[in-house]
Amino acid sequence: MRQRTIVGAQLSLSPLRVLGVDPGTIRTGWGVIERRGRALEFRAAGVITTRGFRSLPERLRVIYTGLVDVIHDWGPHVLSLEKAFLAYNVQSALRLGEARGVALLAATQAGLRIAEYNPTEIKTAVVGYGRAEKSQVQKAVFAVLGSATPKALGLPVSQDATDALAAAICHLSAARLSERIVAAGDPGKVVSYTARGQRRSLRNVLAKSTVAQLLAAPRSRGKA
Repeated sequence: MRQRTIVGAQLSLSPLRVLGVDPGTIRTGWGVIERRGRALEFRAAGVITTRGFRSLPERLRVIYTGLVDVIHDWGPHVLSLEKAFLAYNVQSALRLGEARGVALLAATQAGLRIAEYNPTEIKTAVVGYGRAEKSQVQKAVFAVLGSATPKALGLPVSQDATDALAAAICHLSAARLSERIVAAGDPGKVVSYTARGQRRSLRNVLAKSTVAQLLAAPRSRGKA
C-alpha cells in the first residue's frame, strides 16, 4: 500500500485524479496523481519515447497512442500541462507545440478537462520559487509525494516524468485553492493557505486569469 502525504489546507475534498504531461517529440513524460480527502497519492508515471522513429508523423502517432493508453488505464479527470511559450529556438518551439497538440487531442477525445499553467506557476506551486531548476523541481516532487528516495514509492527518476508530476501537483494545488474560495463565498477574496511550511496567498501562486478559469470550468467527465 502506497504512503499518503497530507498537504495544504485541512479541507474535506472530493476525489480528483490528474494526469500531468511534459510533452516532447522525443520524450514525453506523464504522471498520474490522485487526491483523496486531504492526501495526495502517487498512482503512476513514465516516459513515452519515440527513439527509433525518424519521421515526425510516426513520432506523434506513438505519443498519441501512448497517452490514449495511459488515459484508458488510469481514468484521470483532468489533463494538466504547461502553456505554450515563446522560445529562442523556433524549430524546438514548433516541435513542442506539435507534441502538445497530440496530448490535447487525446485528452479532449476522452472528455478530460484541460488545465494549462505557466512554467513559473508550476514551479511556484511545487517548489515555492518560480525560477527553480529542474533538479529542484524533481526533489520537491519527491518531497510532496512523501519520499526523499524515489524507490520507496516507485517514483520515476526521469526528469520528464517528474516534470509531468509537477504539472499535476500544480493543478491539485490550484483546485484546492479555488474550492476554498468557493467555500468562503467570495470569488474575489484572497485566501491564504499553508503549504510546505510556508504561509501563502492565492495571489502569490496563481494568476488571476487561472483562478477565474478554475472557478468557471465545468465538472470533468472522466472516470471516478
